[in-house]
Amino acid sequence: MPLLFLEAFPREIRDQIYTYCLASRSGAVSLSPWTIDVARSLSLLRTCKQVHRECKDLIWHHNRLSLRDPTQLSQKFKGLLKHGHARRIRLLKLSLELLDRDELEWFASSAKALWDWCRYGRLESITIVAEWDKPRDVLEFKEIQNLRRYGESLDGRLYRDSSTWTRMVINTGWPRFCHWGKQRWLREMLLDPSGINELLMEIHQAFGGQLYVDGLLCFKNHEQTMKGYHFDPRNGEIRIVPGSIAPRQAINTSL
Repeated sequence: MPLLFLEAFPREIRDQIYTYCLASRSGAVSLSPWTIDVARSLSLLRTCKQVHRECKDLIWHHNRLSLRDPTQLSQKFKGLLKHGHARRIRLLKLSLELLDRDELEWFASSAKALWDWCRYGRLESITIVAEWDKPRDVLEFKEIQNLRRYGESLDGRLYRDSSTWTRMVINTGWPRFCHWGKQRWLREMLLDPSGINELLMEIHQAFGGQLYVDGLLCFKNHEQTMKGYHFDPRNGEIRIVPGSIAPRQAINTSL
């Protein structure tokens, strides 16, 4: 960004320009579907460090994240239960890009549908993970390519599930409209860590039982048992043991 722009306009005028570029008419940033227009509007933040500092918070000040209600993820889980295969699943692992507010709200939208897996099936453990920059082997790269090639679009995200008789693994990801470096910058910029504790409590209220954060029991029987725990949305794990089957210890819950 030429310095003339920063020198010619006071901060109040610059904020109006940023708002014009970043705020949508509906007051929502819609990720369904994710389009190249989103990337173009966010490119403003890459012009220079000062512009990035000044306008990065304006995105969520003037917009909210918009998802369908009910979400396609919820409808997907309902459909899997109707087909009968989900009734056999005991262990479910869901990989998300981040464990921030937006992604966890997406998962929370499917809580009722997954609770039906517990009521009418055998679901005993739900593990939600985000892996920021862990070393990847050939098999993991193949999984990413398969997600891009064969994954279906749900609420603007890529989705692909695979399962054995009692275990299901679901990989999700954002569509890659740019190379890895820009994609990593975008995830960092969109990261919204606010209100995570309240959202985890909401998820726990939906399932009851026990909720673990990075192996620590933080919620049990609709109460918070640990406060002040450290939680990294970029690289963490949340495990839910639904209330109706919390006492069971029949199987190994690791995936």
